[in-house]
Parts: sequence; structure tokens; C-alpha cells
Amino acid sequence: MPSATLLGQSVLSGIVIGSLYGLLGLGMSLSWGMLRQVNLAHFALAFLGGYLTFQLSGRLDPFLALAVIAPLFFLAGMALHWFLTRFSVTLLNTLLDTFGLTSMIEAAIQWIWTADFHRMESPYADVRWRLG
Repeated sequence: MPSATLLGQSVLSGIVIGSLYGLLGLGMSLSWGMLRQVNLAHFALAFLGGYLTFQLSGRLDPFLALAVIAPLFFLAGMALHWFLTRFSVTLLNTLLDTFGLTSMIEAAIQWIWTADFHRMESPYADVRWRLG
């Protein structure tokens, strides 16, 4: 039988990861349902934003890096939407275009950061909270 601490950490980790997947799926379903654009690059851009935040957090505070990267990727998403709208790309072609963009982004991520395990060191790693 696992300890209560391990069980609590597993439940909390599952809630956080499930919420992240839910937010990513919500963003894709909103762009598909309301904008009529199938943006498969949504997930690749989210992962690229995570990797860039990881890279910047070695030089900046992690929350400051997130505050810099999140608006930049918001603008990148707006630019992608503008580009697809400007050229009146059809629903099937948005699927194909964003799939190609996803493949390029994922290949760049694999090339730059490799598939090896990376650990983020930050001053927040030493912070401990005691509950109960």
C-alpha cells in the first residue's frame, strides 16, 4: 500500500496534468468551433512555449520568463489566425497547413533540445510547504 504522501502527490499530479490537457483541448475546440480553423499547431506551439520558458528560466526568474513568453505566443497564434484568414484557407487546407507547421515545430524542438531528460533548476525548488 503506498504512503498517503505518495498517493496525495499522485492525485495532485493527475489533476494538474489533466487540467493542462483540458485547457489545450479547449483552445483547439474553440478555434475549430468558432473560427472554423483546425489548428493542429496549437499543441506544438504550447510545447514550444514550454521549452522556451524552460530555456529562459535559466537566465531569468521562471515566472518572469513565463510573463515574457506567453504574450509572444499569443501574438504568434493571432498571426497564424490572420495568415489563414487572409488567404481564405479552407477547412481541409487549415488541417494540412497546421499539420505541416506542427511537424516543423516538433522537428525543431527535437533538434534543439533533444529527447533527453531535462531538469529545471530554480530558486523555487527549495521552497517547501507543510500542510497539516
